[in-house]
Amino acid sequence: MKVMNPIQLSLSLAGIAVRSQRLMVDFLTRHHEVGGLGDPAGIGQAFLDLTAKMIADPMSTAQTQLELWKEHVKLLQRTTERLFGITDKSEHPAVASDRRFQHPAWTENVLFDYIKQSYLISAEAILSAVNRVDGLNSKAAHKVDFYTRQFVDAMAPSNFLATNPEVLQTTIETGGENLLAGLTNLLDDLERGRGQLAVRMTDQKVFRLGENIATTPGKVIFQGTSKNSSRQVATNLTR
Repeated sequence: MKVMNPIQLSLSLAGIAVRSQRLMVDFLTRHHEVGGLGDPAGIGQAFLDLTAKMIADPMSTAQTQLELWKEHVKLLQRTTERLFGITDKSEHPAVASDRRFQHPAWTENVLFDYIKQSYLISAEAILSAVNRVDGLNSKAAHKVDFYTRQFVDAMAPSNFLATNPEVLQTTIETGGENLLAGLTNLLDDLERGRGQLAVRMTDQKVFRLGENIATTPGKVIFQGTSKNSSRQVATNLTR
């Protein structure tokens, strides 16, 4: 296990704090540029419509909550039995393959298994409650389903340090350097987007104008759908 030098850690954190402060100041000074966008996609209205439909049918909402409570009681019972050695992980109901929970600790460790199972039960209940609502038009239903799934995915325990055994293990092994590297990458993306997240998808240094990026006008090598199109393409490609 690697132990990070406390002096180096302090210097790294200080550098991150300075960069974060600079980004915040820059974002606030440009706030008028990004403000006032409103809700052009109508997302808020779609969820207002969803809420109105759910209020109009309280029995369905109550039924969903009751089913969720029952599933959590079952999970708590299984976890308690496992803690006391009454059952083991092999006797638990199988969970569909999910790449977010591939690390063995998600199954072998009782605590992390409970966190995983609790999340999956709650996520399924939320999505089920949304999809059960009747009366929404197709566009609103699509928006609600899409953004609800984004929210559910964002709340996965694998996305948080304290509830991700793989990240915790890496943090211990690297002495916290993985977290500093992640913060540095985040700051780089924010600086690139001037306060907004602009994730780098490629190495921007490998592309150079005039070397591997063309700067001269292109030329049409295919046009029309006549029977001579293939011959035309071949001719233009050989020129």
